[in-house]
Parts: sequence; structure tokens; C-alpha cells
Amino acid sequence: MRELVFALVALTFDISGTAAEEALVFHTAQFQDASVSLGLVSNRMAERPGFDYDVIISLSQTNAVSGRVYKDPGKHRALVKCGNPAKVSVRGVDYMVPISGAGGDWKADLWRAVCETPVL
Repeated sequence: MRELVFALVALTFDISGTAAEEALVFHTAQFQDASVSLGLVSNRMAERPGFDYDVIISLSQTNAVSGRVYKDPGKHRALVKCGNPAKVSVRGVDYMVPISGAGGDWKADLWRAVCETPVL
């Protein structure tokens, strides 16, 4: 099951290139024998109308037993709109993001990481 989820996430974001070494982890999915983390590599103003940010996401998998880390070499692009309606777009598919309440999937976590002002 973990391999299937990991493969689907990787295919969802497939853009050729390499991701930066360090990324701000915004979402981690835990499995019995591994965890898969998504990180925010870059964040810039979007050129596409209707979106605020153009982001690059990294993907890594950590084996819970050996501690071995696999870092996906791909650059995974997404677009984020902070205003109403809040949304994340991946490969031309727009996903509405519920901005009230905690929790949610990786898209909601990405939106929060990009759009919410951190409290210091």
C-alpha cells in the first residue's frame, strides 16, 4: 500500500529536473515501515492569472527500520491561490482547499505553508 501511495504522489507531481537539497517539510504521511514527506523547495509569485504562488515541491521517503532516505530527484510544480476560493493546482487540475479547521490532506497543508502567516 505504501508503495502505491508513494508512486501516485510521485506521478502526480512529475516534472523533470532536480529538487533542492533542503526543503521546508509541510506534510508527512506515516506508514508502518516508512514515512513520505513533502517539502516546499521554492515559492515565487505566480505568472498564471488566478494564482498567487508558483511552488516547487520535493518528495522523500524514509525507511522506518533502516533509516535509509530516498529523495525523489524530480521537481514537482504546483500553483497556489490564497484568496477565496482557496485552491491548489497540480498538472492543470484545480483542487479547492477548505481553509477553516485543522487537518486535511497534503494540498491543504501546502496551502497553509504558503498562505498563512506564521505566528512568532
